[in-house]
Amino acid sequence: MDTPSRSRWFAFPRMLWLSLLAALVLALPTAWLGFISDDFIHLLILEGFPAPGTPWDLFRFAGGDPAGLQPLLDEGPYPWWTLPELKLTFWRPLSSALAVMDYNLFGRNAVGWHLHSLVWYLGLVALFGALLRRFLPGAIGALALFLFAIDGAHFMVAGWIANRNALVAAVPALFGLWMHLEWREARRPWALPLSLAGLAVGLLGGESALGLFAYVLAYELLGDRGSVKERLRAIAPAALLGLAYLVVYKLRGYGAYGSGSYMDPVGEPGRFLMGALARVPVLLGGLLLEVPADLWVAGEQVRPTLVGVGLLGLGMVVLLVRATWPSLTEDERRHCRWLFLGAALSLLPVAATFPSNRLLLVPGLGGLVAVAVVLVAAWRSRARGWRPRGLAVGAAVLALMHLVLAPLLWPLMTLAFRQAWIQTEPTLLTLERELDYQRLPQQRLIVFPMATPLMSMYLPTIMATRGMPRPLAWWQTSMSPEPHVFTRTGPDSFELTLTRNQFLTSEFEGVFRGPSHPLRQGAQVKLKGMTVTVLDANEKGPTRIGFTFDRPLEDPSFVFLRWKDNAMRPFTPPPVGERLPL
Repeated sequence: MDTPSRSRWFAFPRMLWLSLLAALVLALPTAWLGFISDDFIHLLILEGFPAPGTPWDLFRFAGGDPAGLQPLLDEGPYPWWTLPELKLTFWRPLSSALAVMDYNLFGRNAVGWHLHSLVWYLGLVALFGALLRRFLPGAIGALALFLFAIDGAHFMVAGWIANRNALVAAVPALFGLWMHLEWREARRPWALPLSLAGLAVGLLGGESALGLFAYVLAYELLGDRGSVKERLRAIAPAALLGLAYLVVYKLRGYGAYGSGSYMDPVGEPGRFLMGALARVPVLLGGLLLEVPADLWVAGEQVRPTLVGVGLLGLGMVVLLVRATWPSLTEDERRHCRWLFLGAALSLLPVAATFPSNRLLLVPGLGGLVAVAVVLVAAWRSRARGWRPRGLAVGAAVLALMHLVLAPLLWPLMTLAFRQAWIQTEPTLLTLERELDYQRLPQQRLIVFPMATPLMSMYLPTIMATRGMPRPLAWWQTSMSPEPHVFTRTGPDSFELTLTRNQFLTSEFEGVFRGPSHPLRQGAQVKLKGMTVTVLDANEKGPTRIGFTFDRPLEDPSFVFLRWKDNAMRPFTPPPVGERLPL
C-alpha cells in the first residue's frame, strides 16, 4: 500500500497548485523572447502594411487568387516558385481580435503580449486540473496534470505569440468538453448549452478546437454507459455544430490548397490520409517519448527513423498500459479508454500540417494520462516491493522523458530562440550599414540562400519592423538547404545548381508549392523584371534553374545578397562564364 506521505504528493488539490506553479516557472522566461517569425507579419499587418491578411483576419497568408498574389511575387517576399493559386487561409477571428487588443494595449512591447499568452496557458492547466479532479480524482489524474503542465512540447504554444491561437482554441473547447461530461455523467441539462457554447468559442479561436470534438466523440463511443441510441442523440448537438463550422469555413473560402506542408482534410481527403500515415506516427513519438517531431523538417532521410521511433513508442506504451490495466478501478478504466481514443483521434486534425511538437497540446490531454497510468502503476509496485522488469524499464524510460527531459526543454528552447535572434542581428546590422537607404526603394534585392530557411522567409518582415525602407523587390532565388553553385551565363543572366539533391524538395520550399504542382523542365515563371526557367529537372524536382533579368546584372538597381561570415552581405556577380560556390 502507498504510505500517506507518498500518496499526498499524487493527490488533489496539492498537485493542482504544484502544476500551476511549475507551469508558471517554466513558461515565464518566454515573456522576454520578443517577437518571432509570424509575429512580425502580424505586427506589420496591425500597423497597416499591405498584406493578404487584415487586422481582423491575421492568419490569411494566400487567398487562392492569382491576381491578388502576383504583387507578392513581383515585389516579394513570396518566392518565385509560389503556386499562383496557393491558398493558406485560416479562420481564427477570436485570436485575431485578441492580437488587435494586445497591439492597442502594448504596441511593440512584446512582454505584454507574452504575459497575455501565459495567462491562457495557466488557464488551460487550471481547467484541465478541474476536469481531472472531477473525473479522475486519484493519483493518475493528479500526475497526468503535472506532466501536462511541464510538457516541453507546450513551449511554442506558450512562448510563440502567433501560436497562441492553439491556446485560445483549446481553453474554451476544453470547457465545452467538461460541460459535456457534466451533462452526461451528472445528468445536468443546463450543462449542454454551456458545452456547445464552449466548443463554438473554441472554434473561433482556431482549428485546434476540432481536437476537443474528437474527445467528445470518444467519450460517447467508449466512456458513457448508455444505449447506442442514447449516445447517438448525445453526440448529435456537437456533431451538428462541427458540421456547421466546416460548412461555413469552406463557404468563406478558408483552408489550404497547393502547399506541400499544409493539406486540407476536407478538400483533399485522399492526400491528407496518405500524409497522415507518416505524420501521425511522428507526432506519437513527440507525444509519448518527447522526441522532437520538428526534426521532420531536417529532410526525408530522417523521416523513416522518426516514424519508427513513434511506432516503437506507441507499441511500448500500449504494452505497458495493458500490463497495468488490471490494477485500475473500473471507473478509471472507463475514463482512460475514452481519453486514450480522444488523444488518438485528435492527432488527425493537426496532421494537416508538417509534424511539430507545438501541435501536441490537445493530444497531450489524453496521451499524458496514458503515461501517468504507467508511472503510477510502477510507483505502486515499487512501494509493494514488486517490480516486473518490463514495467520497471518502461516506466524508467517514460519518467526520464517526461519528468526530466520535458521540463528541461523549456529553458533549452528559450535559449535556442534567443540564440537564433542573436544570429539574425549581425545580418540586420550589416544590411543597415551597407545598403543605401536613399536608393533602396528603387532597388531590387536578389537574395541567395541564408543560414536557415526561416531567416529567408522572415528577414524582409524583420527589416520592415526596424524601419528600413521597402525595396522595389525582394527576390529569393532559392531556399534549398543544399550547397549552391552560381554560374554567370550572360550579361543579364545566371544559373543556379545544387551539389546534390533537387530544388523545391525541402519542407519550407514546399510551403509555397507542393509536389502535386511540379515545375518540370522548360517551365517558366515570369515576374516583373525577372524570368525564371527550369533548365533541367528529374522526377523529384528541378536540378538547374536559370534567371534572366530586364537589364545587366551590374545595373545599380540590382543588389545581390549572399551569406558570408555569419551575415547576409552584398556581393558583385562574377564575370560571364565564371562560377561561384555559395
